[in-house]
Amino acid sequence: MARLTSTALALSGLAVLTTLLMANSGRAAGTDVEATLAVDGVPRSYTLHLPPAAAGSEPLPLVIVLHGGGANAPAAVALTGFSAEADEEGFVVAYPNGTGRAKPTPETANQFSWNAGDCCGSAMRQDADDIGFVRALVAKIEHDRTIDHRRIYAAGFSAGGMMAYRLACEADDVFAAVAVVSGAILVPSCTPTRPVSVIDIHGTDDNAVPIDGTPERESYARAKFPPVRESVAFWAAFNGCQAQPVALESVPGVQAQDYPDCRDGTAVRYDVVDGGYHAWPDGSMTPGFVATPRIWHFFADHPRL
Repeated sequence: MARLTSTALALSGLAVLTTLLMANSGRAAGTDVEATLAVDGVPRSYTLHLPPAAAGSEPLPLVIVLHGGGANAPAAVALTGFSAEADEEGFVVAYPNGTGRAKPTPETANQFSWNAGDCCGSAMRQDADDIGFVRALVAKIEHDRTIDHRRIYAAGFSAGGMMAYRLACEADDVFAAVAVVSGAILVPSCTPTRPVSVIDIHGTDDNAVPIDGTPERESYARAKFPPVRESVAFWAAFNGCQAQPVALESVPGVQAQDYPDCRDGTAVRYDVVDGGYHAWPDGSMTPGFVATPRIWHFFADHPRL
């Protein structure tokens, strides 16, 4: 989260490089639209990426990508590579900016977080209506673009992952599935009304959000983290899956598990990266394991039935 800010912001320049590489490879690149949306009189900003397929009339899936704490939409673009995946697979991506400090300095003006419940930072302290913002954002995109309402998803890293879990808890009427990388449920009372597919990716050596949780509130995040498996097990139970997961074939260094027989066509998957730290897997940490295409294929396989 906060300790990753400089790294995440440094990655933002990679977005330009990615666009150039795609152009040179001969593959058509989509377009980015910077926009704002007023929610309860508060202007909220986001980046909307439209793939070449958006020029057609076919309804497309929508993925909301949530940046980590202390980061922003450009950092999420660079960190995840979801725009390139969208261009190849044909879906729309939105990268919203979270809530900033009430009195930002020049150094913190582009640093945002999410009100994910018992986390994180100024967004939590201000009790920001980030659920309302994301709901309004989805409604705006659906109004302006041709979106398949059965295939709306959210993916997030760190604080953004915790926000994705909160969306599953409180906006289950909107999202068919969520993906969480380096996060956990931090909503004091998660009371969904319908099943949501979940894929959770976590490293065993994550020191920012420890996989086994923390016995007390962490000073830098000001949150007490539950064991990650409890978050996964919660959704497996709510979705009516079998209580015991089954191992999936995976690349070396990744323990992949599915909870079978979930209701309404949903699924729950838990990927544990051996030696993985607080990062978005890009194939360098564990060769052959890249989070973004894995998440997208999980999403594509689990629309709302």
